[in-house]
Amino acid sequence: MSNSPQDRQSKENIVTSHMRASVKARYEEVYLKRSQEQKRLKRSQVITGILGGVAFVIFWHICSQTIMSKLPSPWDTLVQSIKTVMDPWYYKSVYHSLFRVLLGFCTASAIAIPLGLTMGWNRIVRDLTMPGFELFRSVPPVAWVPLSIIIFAQMEYSIVFITFTGAFFVVALNAKLGAESIDQSLFRAAWCLGANPRQVFRHILLPGSLPSIFMGLALGMGIAWQTVVAAEMIAGQYGLGYLAWESYSLIRFPEVILAMASIGVLGYVCSAILRGIANKYLAWRKVYTA
Repeated sequence: MSNSPQDRQSKENIVTSHMRASVKARYEEVYLKRSQEQKRLKRSQVITGILGGVAFVIFWHICSQTIMSKLPSPWDTLVQSIKTVMDPWYYKSVYHSLFRVLLGFCTASAIAIPLGLTMGWNRIVRDLTMPGFELFRSVPPVAWVPLSIIIFAQMEYSIVFITFTGAFFVVALNAKLGAESIDQSLFRAAWCLGANPRQVFRHILLPGSLPSIFMGLALGMGIAWQTVVAAEMIAGQYGLGYLAWESYSLIRFPEVILAMASIGVLGYVCSAILRGIANKYLAWRKVYTA
């Protein structure tokens, strides 16, 4: 029986090809099973969401006809909302609120993320900034309204500033906690291997802090919408918060509900965009935890 190097190499190639085919088949089986499970889960979530929405509308209608007689019924709200949505002034309100939220949120994130990472990484910076950070973090964003009106000449800037304060502290705090949660042995290993601060920041600090950063961004986006609505009710001339308050003053309750629903939809869309970005940049986490 021949046992030449060529024969052994041929047998090894056959075994290797069989192993690769087996692994590929197993991978395709697992991937197909997981895809089917995800489809079933999404279908179940859609059905559950529809049933929940129908139950909410029924409950709303019952309340409007019994214990809450001043509450407009779902049908009355729908009819009036269609009329309001046809008015260009409604879209002007949406634009102003969305612009204020995005400007305040993006500005807050651009400052808060580097500051939070530095606070979590550098003890000297943390000791210098934490007392003032904790002091101002305890101040509710709405409490800044009088001071912001005094500081800024234009009302638009004051509302953006209030939105900024709502998102800034929660984003910075989560970035700080993310930096502090990284295993210190990773930093020591990087220094021993001759890495410079820029490389440590890029390859260890930032990737390790991303889950906490995105958590802070999601929370900050929600708070930004809450604060901009409150600021528009107090000091705004346009926006969904101003629309809700003016509709209440004029006893147009369906428009109040429309403004609330619009705020909820816009907030959900903004959060969904953040989740999509997080899923893209945190795909390694899904693979690691799978």
